[in-house]
Amino acid sequence: MVWYSSRRRERFNSDWPRVRRMILERDGYACQWPVVDELGLPKRCSVRARQVDHRGRAVNGVDDDSPSNLWALCDYHHQMKTEMESAEQRRSNRDRRRSDSWYSHPAFKRA
Repeated sequence: MVWYSSRRRERFNSDWPRVRRMILERDGYACQWPVVDELGLPKRCSVRARQVDHRGRAVNGVDDDSPSNLWALCDYHHQMKTEMESAEQRRSNRDRRRSDSWYSHPAFKRA
């Protein structure tokens, strides 16, 4: 898993196994990631899904585990989504550091 070193599991609700199974069944164990077919029309990936993920990110460290915010994803699209979110967070952290006063020290400046 991409997030093997994270503490994300600590935030799972205690009923996660049931919720996960419910979402996989609702989505027919098919990946819900939007893709474009050979005609340029939007469709779902539909590869066998083994992951359940949040559509929207956690707000203030609190996940929205409502069914409308959860979707089934194949391993590939789950990893792709996680990597995109991770890159976005790294960019945000970098931008925040640049604006913080301690980061304005000359040792941190690039020529």
